[in-house]
Formats: sequence, structure tokens, C-alpha cells
Amino acid sequence: MRTCPHCGHTEQTYEERCPACGASFFDRPPRLSPGRRRALRWGVALAGAAALATLLIVALTAKSHRDARNRVEFKQAVAADIARLKRVQTPHHGSAVRLRPPPGATPAERLKARGALVLAVEHQITLDARHRVQTGELSGRITATRCGPFLRAPNAIPDDRVLSKQIGRYDCVAIQSDVGSNGKSVASLGTPFVAALDFRRFTYVWCRNNPPQSEGGKSLAFVRLARACLAAKGRAVGTGYVDVPDS
Repeated sequence: MRTCPHCGHTEQTYEERCPACGASFFDRPPRLSPGRRRALRWGVALAGAAALATLLIVALTAKSHRDARNRVEFKQAVAADIARLKRVQTPHHGSAVRLRPPPGATPAERLKARGALVLAVEHQITLDARHRVQTGELSGRITATRCGPFLRAPNAIPDDRVLSKQIGRYDCVAIQSDVGSNGKSVASLGTPFVAALDFRRFTYVWCRNNPPQSEGGKSLAFVRLARACLAAKGRAVGTGYVDVPDS
């Protein structure tokens, strides 16, 4: 008696093959029928697709959370940088009334007094920059400060040399090193400041300047200088103010 492992037919026979299905009594039957094998393949494929979809959903959700966290962190970094810029650009006020020329002073005396006021402001900026180095805001060694015309041009005349100007505006540099050429200093490297001098009262204001950064700059934000830094009267435009003649 032999039982076919393929179809289950039982019969007494000496033949190798099952008379019912023709399969060999000695061949191991497949674990699954062709139909079941196809069904299993489809099931595996569907399970794989479902697993892949789940992974994609998890990845997209994680990316969304990561992007949201990055946006929050970026906003916090920008806010912190704005607060820093406002702090370091705070206007500093000073007075040098002792340098003011007496009533009726000659033009030469007035020019000398105005020049002395510029030197006094340069000295104050040097002291301020050195203090910023001590607090860690700046680094390096501050040797001196040099102030020149705020509007740079080859033929620009410093405001203190023009007696008709009651307000002097200056672009200043707290110098850390000089750039030389042929034995002469052609430029100064350091930290930028600005200053506004009142030649009537012999008072002044200075501020550290942080110009807008290029793409390679470190600042995340830009904060316009306070009006007092430049004795500005015009409306704000771009990174500065509209020029309004001093009265």
C-alpha cells in the first residue's frame, strides 16, 4: 500500500507513480501549492510595501519635527543676535565743554577747538574698545582710534574743518593693526565705530558699528544704529537714515 504524498491517494501498487495524479511516490511534495505560493508571494510583497510605507511615514514625520525644531532654534538664534547687537551698539554720551572756544574766538581758534574735540572722542573710543576687549566682546590689542569723514570719498573734508557745520559725523576705527605700503600706513584694521559731535555744545555720542554682513559674515541679523549715534533726523531707509541738513 502506498499513499501519494502529492494528492493523498492510497493504493496497493508496485508502480513508481501514483495512478491518480501521476506524481512519483518518492518525490517530496512542495510545501505549498502553486496557488498558495502565489498568494504567499503577494502577501510578502504587500507586507513589504506596508513596511516601506510605514518607514516613509516615520521618516517624514521625523523630518517634519526636525525642521520645526530647526526653525524654532533659528528664530531663537536670530532673536539672541538682535539682542546682542542692540547691546553692543548702545550709544555712549560724553562732554568736553572745557574745550569749547570762548565767545568771539577767531576762526583759527575755533578750528583748533573742534580738532581737539575730535581727538577727545578718539580717546574715549579707544578706552571703550579696550574695555570691550577686557569683557570678551572684542579680541586683540587696541592701539588707538582714528576718525575720518563719515561719507568716504577721496576729496572728503572732515566736518570739524568746515566751520559752517554744527554737527560732525565720523566713521571711526579702533585700530588693531595698520596696513602699510612703501613705509606708509594706507589703511587701518580694527573695530568700526561711529561718532556724532555737537560743535555748539561740545558734546558727543559714539557707538560701535556693525555693518550688514555678507553671506560669509557671522551675524544672523542686522540692527540699525540708533539715531543718536549719527545725530540722524531723517526717516529710516535701508540700513540708515535719510540725510536731512542740520539747522
